[in-house]
Amino acid sequence: MTKVEAIKRVMQEQGDTATLQDIYRKAGRYYKGVKAAEDWQAGLRGVLYREIRNGKTFKKIGEATYSLI
Repeated sequence: MTKVEAIKRVMQEQGDTATLQDIYRKAGRYYKGVKAAEDWQAGLRGVLYREIRNGKTFKKIGEATYSLI
């Protein structure tokens, strides 16, 4: 499973929305190596922001809150 897929699963489990804290807390359930890097939270944010910038998969709906498109 990719980081994008893991973030998507976290959102689906929460009714298609999630905060950054939700994503940080739950992404490891779906992407086992998510916390392997020293700055793993920045890695998740980077994936999330890239997908938003490219108009794919996610959108920002509030302060540190995101949803599926």
